[in-house]
Amino acid sequence: MNLTNHPRLLARMAGLFYLAIIVSALWGYLQVRGQLIIPHDMALTAANIVAHQQLYRMGFSAVVITVLCNPPMGVLLYELLKPVESRVALLALVFIVISTTIEAVNIFNYMSPLFILTLPEYRAAFHPAELQALVRGANGLWSYGFSVSLAFFSVFCVLTGYLVIRSKYFPAVLGWLMIAAGVYHLSDSFITFLGLPDIPYIGLLRLPLVAESALALWLTVIGVDDRKWREQVESLRASSAELWLGRTGSTPP
Repeated sequence: MNLTNHPRLLARMAGLFYLAIIVSALWGYLQVRGQLIIPHDMALTAANIVAHQQLYRMGFSAVVITVLCNPPMGVLLYELLKPVESRVALLALVFIVISTTIEAVNIFNYMSPLFILTLPEYRAAFHPAELQALVRGANGLWSYGFSVSLAFFSVFCVLTGYLVIRSKYFPAVLGWLMIAAGVYHLSDSFITFLGLPDIPYIGLLRLPLVAESALALWLTVIGVDDRKWREQVESLRASSAELWLGRTGSTPP
């Protein structure tokens, strides 16, 4: 079966992957790390990780699921949105692939604190305060690596939002929300890069979560208007044929 002939199925598959990304990322990054990692108290952080090693491994596993789901979600969205502007859709796919690659490499920094705190060789070679200093370094590297990945992901969000707005088969509000989420992600990344203090109360908005959840749920539950999507595809093909005819004076192959 050619999935590109079934845009609603494509949309629902993309939505399911996106929901899996959201749930696994919330669990691995916010729930587990938020519960165990105390940024300004490495002694308590070390005690938490050592006492909850299996939970920490579950958080790591959830992050791996996030990374595994990103590429298929990106490809499916590319197939859905390329009738709008194929080059912009391809650029969005490139950005999410780069973001995912960085995120995949960076999850080694996620796991480093567990090894530092539990491997006998580390515990024999370093005093507890030194182990805690190593964990702080690994956490700092993870934070910066995640922010770099997020910067690339923010461009994906903006490009996807632009395509959703230009499309005739998705509500434009979803696109504006994705653009806002992209701007939020990018500003959050540069706050980390520049060592600036967090903007008060802005984290309470949870704008990226609202935007991405809205798009994921729409894709999963509603899907896409097949008729309008096919009209957009036919319009793209007609434009390509006219361009080919104008350049060569013959019909396209």
